Amino acid sequence: MAAPSGQVISQPLATLPPAAPAPVAAPKPAAPQAVAAAPKPVTTTKTTQVYTVQAKDTLYGISRRFGVPLKSLMGQNGLAEGAGLSIGQKLKLPEAAKDSGSGAHATGPAPAKVVTTVAVAPPKPVTKPVETPKPEVKVTTTVAVADTTKPTTTTVTTTATPVAKPVEKPVEASVGKPVVAKAGAFPTSSVLAQMGKGQFIWPVKGPLLVPYGQLGPNVRNDGINIGADAGAEVRAAADGEVVYVGGHVKELGNTVYVQHGNGWYTGYSHLEKLGVKTNQKIQKGEVIGTVGKTGAVEKPQLHFEIRYTPSTEIAKPIDPNLVMP
Repeated sequence: MAAPSGQVISQPLATLPPAAPAPVAAPKPAAPQAVAAAPKPVTTTKTTQVYTVQAKDTLYGISRRFGVPLKSLMGQNGLAEGAGLSIGQKLKLPEAAKDSGSGAHATGPAPAKVVTTVAVAPPKPVTKPVETPKPEVKVTTTVAVADTTKPTTTTVTTTATPVAKPVEKPVEASVGKPVVAKAGAFPTSSVLAQMGKGQFIWPVKGPLLVPYGQLGPNVRNDGINIGADAGAEVRAAADGEVVYVGGHVKELGNTVYVQHGNGWYTGYSHLEKLGVKTNQKIQKGEVIGTVGKTGAVEKPQLHFEIRYTPSTEIAKPIDPNLVMP
């Protein structure tokens, strides 16, 4: 029925049905990661010097020519005490060996260099963790507005960020190289004198027969020779441990080498009697043997050496007069 003129009939706004929620978008699957190619094998080269033994060569002469200790030379070639040499025998030299030229008991040519190629295991490839995409969640809300004939739809987009667990970065594998100790600069004579001051005593008293150093072409004395009566007691110059007792070096005869602390060594040769054994601990002043004339000498005397090394490789001879009282 029509309303009278000038009258307005109000009717309640019809309730609008709720809109259907929009579907939640599923996250896209992550693209597969490319697999890195396997690393190629790593190779390294090692150069070894090899000396060929000649007639009249001796281990002592070879060790003096190349500036390496007898013990290192013997160990490098698996030689036992008293082992002899044969002509044409190949001897491997320690890495730090330096050729000083042909000598009376090391007459061979310059050592040959043998290069060996060694394969080293490559580092394991590091797999990068796959990142999970952040899911996006859409929420749709429908709001009815009273002063319009059509409902207004407002879309609110909310991005939910999941809490990611901390990813531990894998430790990269590295190709390990033998680790080798680098020798420091060899001390000067003045520094050696300060370092050795007060550490040593004379092993025997007597006149100086042969001084230290270069005595002529291909003739060098790595220590000093002290004259003494046959049978005189020879005493340790300092506390230490006996590292060699033997007589396989013909020129030196019966010999004792003692290792002291902080890189110092002493040697005693031409002994008549040997009073100590290898690995024996000894005290400064303790009797280690008696004066004799074994080896390439004609009268009783003691060949006395002092050596020093700032590393664990080579102990170089020094003039004993630098550090003796």
